[in-house]
Amino acid sequence: MERSFNLKTIFHTVEEEKPVIENLENKPKDAFSEEKLKKFWTEFLNQLLKGNKIPTYNALHTGKLELMENFQIQFEFSSASLANEFDLERDNLMRFLREKLNNYAIDFQVKIVQDESVKYIKTKADIFQEMAEKNPILLKMKEELGLDYNSNE
Repeated sequence: MERSFNLKTIFHTVEEEKPVIENLENKPKDAFSEEKLKKFWTEFLNQLLKGNKIPTYNALHTGKLELMENFQIQFEFSSASLANEFDLERDNLMRFLREKLNNYAIDFQVKIVQDESVKYIKTKADIFQEMAEKNPILLKMKEELGLDYNSNE
């Protein structure tokens, strides 16, 4: 008689991972300045470097932070991928700042602000448009001569 292998027979119950909810009511909530916050942010980034987490450091050091009301700290990143990198270190940073600032009411907000003025790859159309803005006669020449800036000929 042949038996089939089934994981369900081995593991009868599957436990769901429950988030740990920490009681922060009786924890200290010392006031701190944005300057002090930025000092510890820099210290955290330096720890990433020392820990050889270079890609994480490169992503996070471009972020801007601002102290908001009620101990909210807003982190601003220029792309979703940088914000995702931040999310990977979020818990470590939270613990670090709460201990250093002796404030357990700290919470984070992440804001993604894409800078449209920064383009790394310009198309031929973009280049032509920039040139035409500086010298409008190019548009007239393009029309009169039937030029196509997409052509490689």
